Amino acid sequence: MSFLGLDIGTSGCKAVVFARDERILGESYRPYQVSSPQLGWDELDSRAVVESCCQVISEAAKQASSDPVVALAISSQGEAFTPIGNDGSYLGNAMVSSDIRSSDVMNDFVAEFGLERLYGITGHTPSPLFSLFKLLWIKRFQPDVWRKSAKFLCFEDLMHQRLGLDPAMGWPLAGRTMLFDIERHAWSQEILAAADLDEKRLARPLPSGALVGIIPQSVARDLGLPNGVKVAAGGHDQTIGALGAGVLRQGQAMYAAGTVECICPIMPRAFKTEKLRANNLCCYDYSVQGWYTSVAYSLTGSNLLAYFKEQFGTGRSYRELIGEFPEKPSRLLTLPYFTPSGTPYFDQHTPGAVLGWRLNTSRGELMKALVEGVAMEMRLNLELLRESGVEINTLIATGGGSRDRRLLQVKADILGAAIRPLGVDQAGCLGAARLARSAADQIPLADIIGTRDQVAGEVMPNPEHQELYARKFQDYRSFYTGLKLICSGIHSNW
Repeated sequence: MSFLGLDIGTSGCKAVVFARDERILGESYRPYQVSSPQLGWDELDSRAVVESCCQVISEAAKQASSDPVVALAISSQGEAFTPIGNDGSYLGNAMVSSDIRSSDVMNDFVAEFGLERLYGITGHTPSPLFSLFKLLWIKRFQPDVWRKSAKFLCFEDLMHQRLGLDPAMGWPLAGRTMLFDIERHAWSQEILAAADLDEKRLARPLPSGALVGIIPQSVARDLGLPNGVKVAAGGHDQTIGALGAGVLRQGQAMYAAGTVECICPIMPRAFKTEKLRANNLCCYDYSVQGWYTSVAYSLTGSNLLAYFKEQFGTGRSYRELIGEFPEKPSRLLTLPYFTPSGTPYFDQHTPGAVLGWRLNTSRGELMKALVEGVAMEMRLNLELLRESGVEINTLIATGGGSRDRRLLQVKADILGAAIRPLGVDQAGCLGAARLARSAADQIPLADIIGTRDQVAGEVMPNPEHQELYARKFQDYRSFYTGLKLICSGIHSNW
């Protein structure tokens, strides 16, 4: 028996089949493109995403046919949803996290509902990225779509519908809608009433690992799956990725170095403090029932390296470009707000900037400065989490940025902490597969993970560089303050 994890991301989806000993038996990936029809709009064609997901499920399962899949679960990007008609038709594209068109709608709602009241229920502070405000934007500007929509489904529950099931979503994904009461573990009737949204238009919220249903025979046959495949609730990709990284004990945190750079810790209770709220650091369900998490992140993440490679790489690979890094810290200071920032500021207006760029600045030094900028932002977030009482003493790195030890060395030097790279790829798919196995075998996740240690060594900070970066970090904080002030009066012209 084997277990399939499906990871639905912003830029692509992947399916991986794991044996009981977590060997990979089959895997498949499909990319897709975010479209930006207007400034501030970022969308995915939900039909293309779902079709891609079906393809990767079929291909991965076929590779593992000698050890058939018995259960699957889904790790999903947060916030994005699709309006669905009574006949199951898709009435629009999915607005992804970086879509900020709902800013004005958000401000109106928060002014009436109350910031503290909203935080007290959801554990989140307002941002245009959340589903609540995107829904309200549709209600205001696309009233026909609002009226015709029988359901609004995030990508996990949208796939459940495609698999022939009554749609459900894991508590961690429900938490990212900003419609969910994270302590009562139910849709918030207060927020739903204020939004004039019927609970029946949303999926069932379930704890991660709960049984959603069994894929009907006809659907399973079309996908090349055996009969009787169980589907378990998954959730938000960051929490599922952290489970795949083995984050199961207090003090551990995943450091995801991917499209979004993210720190995801595990917490024994719901932390909803003024310190966390003031810094836009959320609290919501973890992928293990009874535990909670927060997400500190930079939306720029590895998007910045992809942009640099495309614009300035002249055909070189990432490895070749990283090989041009100077050994010592760069002489530049980078504010990595080349997309809207993530935590702690949720700043949509202050742009990215590089200070100290001279005619003798090399390409390698410039690229290293961009990596440093993202790591500086993550150090800021890490310090704020710790100051808020969140215990973090072990960082386990996942994602594409964790595969190169030179990149991890820069991050370790700046964070002033050891980083343990995960020795296997596909943490999101592995976390989902673990949830699928837990549901199928009715055994606790702790028994599945056990004493597994899948990290590949440890990257320790270089003491000399750590000291230099500690001083540079103070300049980084001042850099943001000053640049925000300069740009506050001119950003509308950019």
